Amino acid sequence: MASLLMLSPAPVVALAGGEVILDVKFVEGMKLHSQLWPGPVRCVLWRGHTEIDEPLRYSLQQLGFDLILQDPGTPVPQLLLDECSMVYCSADDMKHLDLPQAMRGRIGKLVYTVEQSLAGRMAAGIAQQAKVRRRIGSAVWNLRKERHLRRALRAADGVHCNGYPSRDAYSRLNPAPLFYLDNRMRTPMLARSAEQDARAERLRAGEPLRLAWFGMLTPESNALDYLPVAHLLTLRGVPFEMDIIGTGPLENRVRDGIAGLGLGRHVRLTHPEGFDARLVPRMRQNADLFLSARRLPTPLSSYVEALGCGLPILGYRNAMFRKLVRDSGAGWMSPRRTPGSMVRQIEWLDQNREAIIEASTKAVSFARANSFESVFARRMTHLRDLAHLD
Repeated sequence: MASLLMLSPAPVVALAGGEVILDVKFVEGMKLHSQLWPGPVRCVLWRGHTEIDEPLRYSLQQLGFDLILQDPGTPVPQLLLDECSMVYCSADDMKHLDLPQAMRGRIGKLVYTVEQSLAGRMAAGIAQQAKVRRRIGSAVWNLRKERHLRRALRAADGVHCNGYPSRDAYSRLNPAPLFYLDNRMRTPMLARSAEQDARAERLRAGEPLRLAWFGMLTPESNALDYLPVAHLLTLRGVPFEMDIIGTGPLENRVRDGIAGLGLGRHVRLTHPEGFDARLVPRMRQNADLFLSARRLPTPLSSYVEALGCGLPILGYRNAMFRKLVRDSGAGWMSPRRTPGSMVRQIEWLDQNREAIIEASTKAVSFARANSFESVFARRMTHLRDLAHLD
């Protein structure tokens, strides 16, 4: 039978007794691959990465796909390459750019996924919390690897580009590109019409704006910027509520900032709960506008997930968000990428609430067209077509 071999940088922790700890989102995605691929699905993971966003313990038998664990630096087993009809591999970690040559003469096809453009990788390297020498080293490494990456993408049978920056940078290199916006928003999870009507009624009644953000509290998120945003809104007398939902390295600093600036009446910092059962309904029913202070052009799933909850996005300008706003019509950019600039736009939206209501409708429509099921089905159909499978 036609088999699918997936090479992933996803983290894994191997336990005794044939058990592993994996990210829940990764396992859910793998199970869907297994359902939509007409044959066995195998996945190779490399030990060594232990930071897992949503960890859960699994037995190998309950996964629903074959999991092969390798030591760091170990090459892909040749037997797996011999047997598969399709190799589906992430290119972002640059560890498997020799696969086009390895697949030469074999029956299987090769498709890469890529999320970051060179500009995005360079920006992320410069922004990291590290010594200058290390940041310069990261930039030099990425520049040297780019030539090898582009050569591999040209030689592959297909390329899947997640997000606008990678599409613009790499889709023209390959004769069979596919663009998609990865996210967890299934169609039944989208904002209901009754919830949209309730939000619009509340906005028209002049109730305080409900601002929200969810994600990992890391330096890359720039989540600390929400504190001066809230402080300035308070000083200017703009009625608002703000929910910051997340955990991470900046959690204590955000909590201390809320206390130090006396923002407890307006700003709540809470830990994320179950995405499907708790977070999404909370966003659909208790928020009006999603904030994004991220400067890096990362193809965040939270963009489409917020839109699916009926939340237009007010965010800092970057290459990813700029084109998302253009295509969805459901957001506004803060070109100066400062808290003061974001506050001025919030003030304007507070006085022009019909703009929020109109953008909310567009948000749900865009998320519906890019729902998890539709995106996943397009990717799997593309893989089956390239492998010449029914």
